[in-house]
Amino acid sequence: MAKEEKKKLTFDYRSSRFFALLFPIVYIIAIAIFSINYHIIPGPEFLVLAFLIYAAYNKTTWRFLKDWLPFITVFISYEITRGIIGSIITQEVCHAGPYNLEMITFGNQLPSLILQNIIRFPVLDYAGAFFYSLHFFAPTIFAYILWRASPPNYWKYTVAFGICTYGALITFLFYPVAPPWIEVPNVIRILTESVDVSLGIPVYRTMFDFLSPNPFAAFPSMHSALPLLISLFAIKIWKKKALPVLIFPIGVWFSAVYLGEHYVVDVLGGIAYALIAFVAVEKLLPLLTKKNDFLRKYLPQLKPPEKQNTKKE
Repeated sequence: MAKEEKKKLTFDYRSSRFFALLFPIVYIIAIAIFSINYHIIPGPEFLVLAFLIYAAYNKTTWRFLKDWLPFITVFISYEITRGIIGSIITQEVCHAGPYNLEMITFGNQLPSLILQNIIRFPVLDYAGAFFYSLHFFAPTIFAYILWRASPPNYWKYTVAFGICTYGALITFLFYPVAPPWIEVPNVIRILTESVDVSLGIPVYRTMFDFLSPNPFAAFPSMHSALPLLISLFAIKIWKKKALPVLIFPIGVWFSAVYLGEHYVVDVLGGIAYALIAFVAVEKLLPLLTKKNDFLRKYLPQLKPPEKQNTKKE
């Protein structure tokens, strides 16, 4: 009888699933209230903390910390370094290559100006803002989905994310480019001059001037690169079921130009960086891990699984 009562009083760890959902929801609501009250937008690092709270109630806390440390390190170091580069770069040293190339290609008409003069509508302003804002959250959310659904591909995605972002950082430093809204007087920065005004809250001014303070990081467009990188991994894993995900990068590519944030050349540059990172992880690194003991030791998830010995003893 005593054993039965003890068994009933024993805490069933599965019951903690309730708290695994409750506490992250409460946390997100609190962050939302705080952000609305102080007119700011939270960074993606707040999402990581929400995932950690969830993991803490699912017997995965230590694995979460161990697995996510590389991704968090790459992400935060990228944001910090990007801001440092922005503090030492001035418009006088920016290159005009993308601007000149577009003037030649489109007959002295910039695509940003063409779109803003011909199809400018409030609904497109908000649609563009929606797609452009996904950049700040989608990479982290997708990383969590991969971590839960396909750990080997999560590691590949993390490495590809690092290759893409750090390649961009080197470019930002040695080839800074001012966006259209800075370089071309007639181009409107729709996010701050229209959307923020309509909302009555400086959401995007806070995001760009405080959270992401580097206005001379137009080429390559990471807003264009990371959605494509996500789509490539999604299609690789889920095949045809993931094809609707392509709406994400296509929407961002259009929005980047329409909003006056990037040249078409910047978008193409971002696409190229994403493709290079994906091919490097899928094709190059597996070959290197076969020949390099260091990579084989520290990147075990990137090598093909060994064939199991099915021979009966």
